[in-house]
This record gives sequence, structure tokens and C-alpha cells, in this order.
Amino acid sequence: MKAWFVGAGGASRERHDRGAAGSKGRWRISLWRGGLIAGVLLLWGGAAAAQQQVSGTVTSAQGAPLPGVQVTVGGTTIGTVTGANGGYTLQVPSGADSLVFASLGYATQTVAVAGRSVIDVVLQQQALSLEGLVVVGYGTQQRRDVTGSVATVPADELNKQATPSASQMLQGKVAGVQVTPASGEPGSTAVVRIRGVGTLGDASPLYVVDGMLLDDIGFLNPADIQSMDVLKDASATAIYGSRGANGVIIVTTKKGEIGQPTRFTVNAYAGMQSVEHKIPLVTAQQYVTLSNELAANSGTAPYFPDPSSVTTSTDWQDYVFEPAPILNYNASASGGTDKTNYFFSGDYIRQQGVVPRSTYNRATLRMNGNYDLTDKFRFGNNLSFIYIRDQGAPNVYGQVYRADPTVAPGEPGNFNNANVRSSAGNPAATIYYTHNTGTTARLVGNLFAERDFLKDFTFRSNFGVDYQQGDSRGFTPVFFVSPTQQNTESDLNVTDSRNTSWLWENTLNYQHSTERQRISALAGITAQAFYNEVLGGSRKDIVGTDPSLWYLNAGDATTQTNTNTAFNWKMVSYLARANYALLDRYLLTATLRVDGSSRFGAANRYGWFPSVAAGWDLAQEPFMSRFSALDQLKLRASWGETGNDKIGSYPGIPVVTGNLNAVFGPGQTLVYGASPIALANPDVKWERTKQTDVGADFSIYQGRLQGTLEYYHRLTDGILVQVPIPRYVGVATNPYVNAASVLNSGFEGTLNWNQRVGPVVLQLGGNASTISNEVKSLGQGNEQILGGGLGNEVSFTTRTVVGHPIGEFWGFKTVGVFQNADQLANTPQRGTEQPGDLIFQDTNGDGTITDADKTFLGSPIPSVVYGLNGTATWGDFDLSASFAGQTGNEIFNGKKAVRFGADNFETSYLDRWHGEGTSNTEPRVTNAGTNYV
Repeated sequence: MKAWFVGAGGASRERHDRGAAGSKGRWRISLWRGGLIAGVLLLWGGAAAAQQQVSGTVTSAQGAPLPGVQVTVGGTTIGTVTGANGGYTLQVPSGADSLVFASLGYATQTVAVAGRSVIDVVLQQQALSLEGLVVVGYGTQQRRDVTGSVATVPADELNKQATPSASQMLQGKVAGVQVTPASGEPGSTAVVRIRGVGTLGDASPLYVVDGMLLDDIGFLNPADIQSMDVLKDASATAIYGSRGANGVIIVTTKKGEIGQPTRFTVNAYAGMQSVEHKIPLVTAQQYVTLSNELAANSGTAPYFPDPSSVTTSTDWQDYVFEPAPILNYNASASGGTDKTNYFFSGDYIRQQGVVPRSTYNRATLRMNGNYDLTDKFRFGNNLSFIYIRDQGAPNVYGQVYRADPTVAPGEPGNFNNANVRSSAGNPAATIYYTHNTGTTARLVGNLFAERDFLKDFTFRSNFGVDYQQGDSRGFTPVFFVSPTQQNTESDLNVTDSRNTSWLWENTLNYQHSTERQRISALAGITAQAFYNEVLGGSRKDIVGTDPSLWYLNAGDATTQTNTNTAFNWKMVSYLARANYALLDRYLLTATLRVDGSSRFGAANRYGWFPSVAAGWDLAQEPFMSRFSALDQLKLRASWGETGNDKIGSYPGIPVVTGNLNAVFGPGQTLVYGASPIALANPDVKWERTKQTDVGADFSIYQGRLQGTLEYYHRLTDGILVQVPIPRYVGVATNPYVNAASVLNSGFEGTLNWNQRVGPVVLQLGGNASTISNEVKSLGQGNEQILGGGLGNEVSFTTRTVVGHPIGEFWGFKTVGVFQNADQLANTPQRGTEQPGDLIFQDTNGDGTITDADKTFLGSPIPSVVYGLNGTATWGDFDLSASFAGQTGNEIFNGKKAVRFGADNFETSYLDRWHGEGTSNTEPRVTNAGTNYV
């Protein structure tokens, strides 16, 4: 997709290109960071107040003038920028207390005005990589003390793209993190993988939003995010135990500043989205030619006896896909007193889909606050309420791809029959007669209290909740387009769902520092519970088509069906962590978490997950002092274990399933029955992931060049898989056992350069990571796992076996196209081939083609994931570009293999074989089962 964004009121003017998988680019120009309203107020206020002129020169410690330094009046947005000679002149309101001097690579300095008209300032250089705090599990650490693999992306980096998806903001920003949009539907999120796929089950990371543990962040307003910290190695994630096996993403939302007056911010953007890359499909006349060839190759009558009579040509992609607007409005207020700080925000986004009848509306309210009741006791809250109303797009993508281009769409009530030759039907009718609506209300947040005592100790209690309630309605009226595209009775499906999760954490923190050492320790206990219930029903013969009648009691009661499912599970955890730093260069971290899950039986309910990490900053050693350009060179290594329990709620307990009814006896009486359909395994236990990480962090030239280099080795053992059992056992579902193991390993690198060129500040960065994925075992009786069936003759397309990546593509390898009968007679084949069919490689050399000749064709898992980012800042303007991509993976064109008639053709068919010597790559035109197996 592509979209154009125009900002207003302090937002941004932005163009965002979203193409197919691979490299992606964005550029952005920010206008008036303070916003139009703030600018008008400044001009008005400046004219009304008495002013004095202050001037001076800003130099470095070596005496060199510093151009481009931002000089602002403390507590205001009044400011200027130093010139090429480091000089500045600024009109300062009477009574102003201070001036603030800030520049990249230098420590920010606040200087009192004290009635002076000349203020000269010397800025001290600052090694950026050694400053600031990093958010880790249950607290923060100084960046220089971090021994684990933790990457931080601040708000100014995240907000350089306009997207309603918070997870997609990470794309291309962090080494080892692969972010792929889940779909192009409005409101869709992204699939996030950290350091590859380490399990055969759910490989999604854990999200921690202001201390609340969650499985998704699709509800978040991106403008509310202050930073995102990605925890990748076991040392960093072990504090979350079983929840951290696939990595952890910690999201910190914005807070107000203590002692600052209320600051109002208004942002808005508007844009237009459209399909950037359409699938190349043939024209109507080309379709006629290929369809007749298909009939001839199948031995049937031609689809078009008189090709010249075809005058209609419909480009279904142009007809269905349409430009779709996206609008976003955001307002916030933040500030604080000497005892409190607060942040309030409201956000509304409306995103239409490129398919008609698809929209996404989301309204978000957030309230964050911190309150100091005494010097030692404080409490706070982080609360957000989200309301979503969406209209789901009908699933017409396959229809659009296969639809007959010689058929015109028609009009409502008189749609044309598109099933004469194609199996697709009429996409226009599908869109018109589909009505899918839904609403979701969600409350996510936490309340916490902290108490300091005995000088170095802090006790914190945190209670969080995630409550979500939603409903959906799907209505289909009576209609007739063709014998295969019709609905003889109107029908209505209604679903209500409720998801609840609560989390209660109590932790004790110890912090102690001297000139030689820093010690911190953490201990705590947590409990979390999950409950989900879905209630659904359907009826036919709904009275009328008015949406106000889309309720079950408006239908025929004799056609009613009901469903009601529920599950719940609980977890209790104990955690401890200790950090030690000696002489600012010797670092040690140890962590232990014990998790107990109700998903496992009593014998295996608890899992122990330890980790240890060490770091050494060589740059702080006295013998390194001769390397004056080196700010930091920290070597670190870690090892640890984490776990995973992302399977069903009751794998170790027999569950009886009801509504298994049958007719018995001479009276043909319906008997209601129930039976276990899944065999439970009381011995199932935690998946365990052992990870080793070795890395180096460096910073040179006062933070101008910063980078990291890491190697990781992650082995997940005891993966929960379903293994086959004899059918005479009498259950439909195979039991879970701890049988498989998967190894992920690779290198990661990040490099960032910061440089001032005159008044322009340049920031360039890049990251890349390699991924090697290998299945080490699958367990007894489970030699392979087949998947990727296409619903026709192609029963599976992927095969997971020991020694290969998860889900590697599996099939025949092609080596050309049969040109004539002589070649057929002298080439191994299955026995049904004709000239024009694909030649499959005889991989086992037995002289014939069978399923034994299928082989591995490549992995969908990329071998390299990379990102590039750049920003140029000049005064209040900046220009940004961001690229993300992946390589080394294969993509299977499954849509081309699913053919049931004279469906439309991709333009690659124009290069098909239609006589000796015409093609050695594209076979003759056939349906599935001949050249797509």
C-alpha cells in the first residue's frame, strides 16, 4: 500500500510507502514542533511582555565555537540557534530565570540570567552511550550497568511514521526484531518475532505496558508511547520466566514533568491509502486465448467458441480496490506540581480499507498520574480506555484474483453471473451482500503504590487489569446471482466475548551506592489470572434487512444454534534479581524466577528459570587511557533459561466435550451424548529455552559513533507438540508431549553515527541480524510435521523434520518442460505427463517420479533481517528516512496452484509452453493436479 499524509496543528507532513515484503521506505518533514497554536500564543505573549536582549558565544571546552546550539528560555519555547561563530542573540522576557543550552554530543547546561545582557557558555562533551536509564523488568538500570541484550527506541524515533499500529513502529529499528504486517485490513497489527521462531507453537513476544503483562498492544495509541525497550537475551528476559521465552517488549507511556506548567499538544494527520502493487493479471482477450487452451489441453469444448464476440473487459482489481482515507486526531495535556505529575490524552483514528465496506474506528482515552503523599510514600496510575467499532471487509481477495474478466460486475439486484467458466463468483455481489460489524470496549491499566524505608529499600505493590468485551454481527440477506452464488434464506450470526486478566505484583527493591560500587537487588511475588468466555448464536429467515432487526429473536426459532465456550488459567510466580557494579567497569547480574501454572499437573506445575550475566567496560581501565577517543568498550556475556506454556488451558486434564449427539433405536430417537475427544497427558511440563549471548557495546568520539555486536545461541527443548497415537484409542485429538527441540543462532550488529555539519545535525543508523533455524528433535513417533495444505490436490507444502528449519517448503524440484515425445520417452516421469508438462527432478535416481523424489525447496524464515534509518535536523525542521527488509527466505505462490476451472490467469501464463521450443520454464495451461502438486 501507499499513503500520503498531510499534518496540521504541530503534527507532521509525511509520505509513507508500504509495499510488498522486502525493503520499505519512508520520508518525513516535521513542521513547527510546538504547533501552530503554540506559535500564535508565543507571538502574542512576546509582544505584550517587556523584554531584554541577551547575547553571547557558545564554545567547546577546547575553545572552538559551536554552531547550531539550541538556546531557549527556561520553562518556555522561546529560543534561537547559535550561528557559525557560536554567537547568539535572544529577546528574553523580563523576569526570566534561566537560559538552557543544548546540543548533540554535549551535556545540556542551564545558566541563570540574573539580569545579565551577555552570557558566554562553555559546553562539555558527553559520551551519549553512557547516559540515561534503560527500562528492564521490574525497574530501570543505568545504561552503563546493563549486562543483557536490551535495545531502546525512544519516542522521537517511534513517531517518525504515521501508523495506527504500535507494534509496526518497531519495524527496522532494532537488530534481531522482525516486524511483518499481519494484513492490509484496517486496524490490523503486525507479527513480531525476536531472534527467529523458537517454538512450534505461539512464538509471539511478551508485552509489558507500564507494568501490565499483555499478549498484544493493538489497543495502544502510538502518540502515547514514551519509549519501547526490547529485551532479547535470557539475562534480560529471565525475570519474566515462562512469559519471556520469545523475548519481551516493554512499553513505557508518557508522563508529565514534576514542577512544570500544563503543556497542551494537538496533533493531526490525514492521508490516503491505495494498493501500490497489483497482481499482474491478463486482459480479457488474453484470458479468452488461455481459457480455450485450457479446454483443449483438458479435452473439453472451448470456453469461447467465438473469441471475437467478447467485448467486455473488467479489471476486477481496479473495480474493487479504491483509495481509502485515514484520519487521526490527538490531543494531550501534561504537567505537574512539586508533588504530582499527570498526563491526559485523547485520540481518535478512522481508517477505511481499500475494499469497500471495511472501516476501523478507534477512540482512546489515557490518564497517567504519579502522586507523592510524603517524601517516602507515593502512588500512581496508568489507565487507558479503548472503544473500537469496525466493519469487517468481506474476504474477496481470492475472488478478485480468480474472477472472469469477460464478465461485467452488474448492479445491486442484478449482478451478473461470473461462475459460467470461473469458480470465483462475482466479487461485487459478495461485497454488496456481506454485512460484518463489531464493537470492542477495553480497559487496560494499573494502580501502584510505593513506600521507601530504611534508606535503601522500596516496597512496591502493583495491581493491573485488562478487561475486554466485544460483540460481532454477520448478516447475509436472501440473494441470487448464480446457482453457486446464492443465499436462499437470510441468516444472522451473533457472537459476544469477554476476556479478563488481572495481575498483582509485590516487589521489594534495594539500592545502595558508594564511590566504588553500586548494588541493587529485587525480590517479589506475582499472581495473574485469565478468563475467557464466548457466547454465540445463529438464526435463519431474519425479518427484513434493516440493521435494527439484526437480533436473533427476529429469526426463525427452529433454525437456532447456540455455542458457549470458556477457559481460564492462573499463574503464581516468585522472582529475585541482584546487580553489582564495581569501579564502573566490573558488572554482574543474577536472576531467578519460579513460575507455577495451572496448565500443568501437580507434579510439573512449577518451573525454575535462572540466568547470570557479566560485563567488563575496558574503556574505564587505567591502561586504556591512552585511547582518548574511546568512550566505552563493554564486553558482556550471559546465560539463562526461560520457559513457555503457550498451549491450551487443559493439556494435562481430560476434558469432556458435550453436544455429541446421535440417533438410536427403532424409534430413531435423538440421544444427547458427551465424551472426551482429546487424550490428556498429566506429565506435560514447561518448554525450556536455554540461551547464551556474547556481545560488545562501544562508543567513540564523544558518542558520535556507537554500536553493538552480538552472537546468540538459543535452544528450546521439551517443546510441546502433539504426537500420533493409534486410532483404536478412540480420541480425535492427539495428546501433547514434551518432545521437540529447536535451535536458533546468529549474529546481530547495530551502528549509529551522529555528526554536526554546520547548522545541520545528521544521524545515521543501521542494524542487521542473521537467523539460523534448525529443528533438533521431534520426538518418538513424530518423524515429520506436514503443513500448508491448499484445499485441493496439494495436501501440504511444508515439512518440518530434524536438521532443517521449521516449516521448510517441500515438493518436486523442476528442471524444465517436456518439449516432445522423444524427451518424454527418455526422461523419468510419473507416467501421465504430456509435452508441455513440467519435468520433475529424479532426486533418488530410481528412474521414475514418485513422492519419494520430493525435496526441500527453501525456508520461509529469512536468513538476514536489516534496517536503515537516517535523520537530518536543521533548526525546527527535520527530514527522516527509514528502510526495513529481509532476505534469504522463499515465498510460495500458493494462489497460482489453486485452480478449479477457467479462473483468471497471472501474466506469467503468457510465457507458457504452447508448442515445442516455446518455453522451458512455464508449463502448458492446466488445472491443479498436473503441474501443481
